[in-house]
Amino acid sequence: MISYASIGDIKASDRLNITDTTSDNILTDVLEAVSRWIDDQTGRRFDSVTETRYFTSENSRILNCDDIATATGLLLYTDDGGDGTFENTWAATDYNLRPYNPRNGWPYEAIEVTYNGDYSFPRIRRGVKITATFGWPSVPQQIQQACVLQSERLFKRFATPLGSSGMSALGEVRLSIPAADGDVMALLAPFTRLME
Repeated sequence: MISYASIGDIKASDRLNITDTTSDNILTDVLEAVSRWIDDQTGRRFDSVTETRYFTSENSRILNCDDIATATGLLLYTDDGGDGTFENTWAATDYNLRPYNPRNGWPYEAIEVTYNGDYSFPRIRRGVKITATFGWPSVPQQIQQACVLQSERLFKRFATPLGSSGMSALGEVRLSIPAADGDVMALLAPFTRLME
């Protein structure tokens, strides 16, 4: 699994003012933790991996699937009998990837049967097998920036584990730190996928 930003990205931001390598191990852990948090918040992975995955279709004409980074190398099989034997190998003419015209850098999110396709999606559990490059072609800039901002915030928490406090004319004032930065959540919002 990759981190969506690098140690260099954080150090280049000048907000942490770190010029040595003393904190690199902690920064690496923080970047990894924040990247997985972003995955959880958005319901997506912004790296890519080529592997085989199985799906259950609720519709015979369209399959909502994990993000597919590219059509190149995609293989689609279906099991009509529910016996674990994927007897149907789909040709590229049997399906369309959707959206038809994805935004620049965005993945495909669904597969539909073409009008003259030879097959349909079986509505049985684990009836569709797909080998593809899942995820995103590259990490979007907004995700990289959200990772930097949240990582800086988490790294700084080591200095203020209980929040911060100070004195005022009315006595001690204690500040608590909210879970996520509003700007980070705004950067993630367009990428959030509805969970099934």
